Amino acid sequence: MVLLDQLIMGFQHALEWQNLLIAFIGAFGGIIIGGLPGLTATMGVALLIPVTFGMHPATGLILLGAVYCGAIYGGSISAILIRTPGTPAAAATVFDGYEMTKKGEAGKALGGAVVASFCGGFFSTVVLILVAPPLALFSLKFGPHEFFLLAVFGLTIIASLAGESMVKGLISGIIGLLVSTIGMHPLTGYFRFTFDMSALYDGIPVIIALIGLFSTSQVLYLAERKGDERAEMATGERISVIPKFKEMWDLKGTILRSSIIGTIVGAIPGAGADIASFLGYNEAKRFSRHPEKFGTGILEGVVASEAANNGVTGGSLIPLLTLGIPGNAVTAVLLGGLLIQGLRPGMELFREHADITYTFIVSLFFAKTFYLILGFVGLRYISYVVRVPSGILSPVILVLSVVGSYAIRNSVSDVWLMLIMGLLGYGLRKYDFPLAPICLAIILGPLAESNLARALTMADNNLLLIFKYFVSHAICLILLVLIIASLMSPLIKEWILRKNRGSVS
Repeated sequence: MVLLDQLIMGFQHALEWQNLLIAFIGAFGGIIIGGLPGLTATMGVALLIPVTFGMHPATGLILLGAVYCGAIYGGSISAILIRTPGTPAAAATVFDGYEMTKKGEAGKALGGAVVASFCGGFFSTVVLILVAPPLALFSLKFGPHEFFLLAVFGLTIIASLAGESMVKGLISGIIGLLVSTIGMHPLTGYFRFTFDMSALYDGIPVIIALIGLFSTSQVLYLAERKGDERAEMATGERISVIPKFKEMWDLKGTILRSSIIGTIVGAIPGAGADIASFLGYNEAKRFSRHPEKFGTGILEGVVASEAANNGVTGGSLIPLLTLGIPGNAVTAVLLGGLLIQGLRPGMELFREHADITYTFIVSLFFAKTFYLILGFVGLRYISYVVRVPSGILSPVILVLSVVGSYAIRNSVSDVWLMLIMGLLGYGLRKYDFPLAPICLAIILGPLAESNLARALTMADNNLLLIFKYFVSHAICLILLVLIIASLMSPLIKEWILRKNRGSVS
């Protein structure tokens, strides 16, 4: 009854007109921030924290939470329309979203993305309300060993993202791992591959790499095609934003699975929406009846990614609000917003400041509802960007990429890094090397390296002790089983396909 009373109180405060208005403005602004390459959810929340100083604590948190939710969804817009993920969380959305755009189904992809985003975010917020303390306690059990295995499990997804050539996929993954090692070693402080350039001391930021790989390479690709591809799409079928109800209903299992994955990954500190997006996409492909269609432009791939990355929004708040442990970079900034308002995470937040806490949590439902409405009402017009000739679109993409790259750290060096990554992506794409593995390796490489280094330090560089830890702890054993299963699944599927072809012939 106590929880029910607190929720009723939260709804009463969240339904006040000024809080609803703030949630709407935050969701709308978040969509714009997420849709522009380089302007991440983290940046949007960080820039708005000073704005919340003079607000009531609940109202300020509502604004930050709405921007967070809107930006994670907004990243899918540019990913689908111009093959440029607005945020790292939308990297996996590119694979099928842009292919649907090329087939004249941009509206269907956008509609599916907003529905899946809403479902994933709604599910994770319900979980946040009901099972926050148990999930937060479970996330505390993840130490360096568990994080290392989690990163390795994520890297095994390369096997399913390799495309037609496993060798090229593995080469792309290795290139991504090499790029991720640029900069200072996380524990020793030793500089690697920096060439005495201060711009490389902290490595290549993930968003810089993603903008270069997906955005700049796309500009070069469009320039090479001289607008032919855009012309084909412009004369394609009529754009419809609303996907058919039956299409979405048939994908309910995929949406639920990805929502669960996103919520769990979000509750694990340091994992992030980008990892959840790839995991959701990979598991959808693994369970699909037609995995060979993934990457060719199917709605299932879009909703799998979007439900997972939006599931992180609620999941990442679980350890933040209950234990003061940020689930990702955005919630790390949100933690600063809480402390500035004089709010300390933990049981005190749920007992002494329950009115503020539950108003904030309940407002997430309204923020997600607002971007769902905005998605169906506004994206009918945004989707017509596919009709813009490449001669106009390419310079716009390039300008946005340059501005976004510069805005991250106000550094011209980041713009040069983005352009270099763009040339790398263009070269790989020209010779049919998949970009997904290199993107995944850049994201997961630092997570695996830093946690392996910590595990070795804890074991005094004794590999036997680390092995004993792996085989004696339940979470590690589960992750090891998942790693083996992920590595074996492509071989098993190939064996089954060969067996079926043999029986047919």
